[in-house]
Amino acid sequence: MQLIGRNLSPFVRRTSVILKLLDLPYEQRGLSTADDAEEIAKINPVVRVPSLILDDGECLIDSNAIIDHLLEVGDTGHQLLPAGGADRRAVLRLAAIGHGVMEKGVASSYERNRRPKELVYDDWVKMVEGQVAGGLAALNEAASSGDYLHGDHLTLADVNAVVAYDFVGIAARYLLKDDPYPALAALAQRCGGLPAFADTVFKPG
Repeated sequence: MQLIGRNLSPFVRRTSVILKLLDLPYEQRGLSTADDAEEIAKINPVVRVPSLILDDGECLIDSNAIIDHLLEVGDTGHQLLPAGGADRRAVLRLAAIGHGVMEKGVASSYERNRRPKELVYDDWVKMVEGQVAGGLAALNEAASSGDYLHGDHLTLADVNAVVAYDFVGIAARYLLKDDPYPALAALAQRCGGLPAFADTVFKPG
């Protein structure tokens, strides 16, 4: 399999983490939407990352759809996502909060770093960053009750939470000033010692 995108994108990185946790072999092409738009357009018509090209040539797009496939083929014991019931809903809810933090973190970064300063709408940025803070606070509360966000082992909820937290630390470090989310920070530190997380940390070229 071939994963398209750089791990600076939290959506690419969370896909990389899942691939490694499931021990699924893959190669990665570190294409960037900012620098490699024409090349990515040949793979994904909406020029987004990640995409995953399967061994038979089929191309999956969007991290949610990709991870759904990876869990179907590689998590038959339903360790990362319970098969059904209240546990599945709880993990999906927390995973959705983490995913939302990623989305709003990216939106904040684009506003502050890509848009001309005279065109930045500060009220909009403050609202988006408020959404980031709200999501991180919810994840921190969940992380305060045990070693993992839900249950007694690592799940998709933890993957999304840690990747989201790490991304905010890169894109909007000031939102983590004075360590406002200590339980979430501790979870990120613990998971950061696992190869699936440590090996996917973005390293500027």
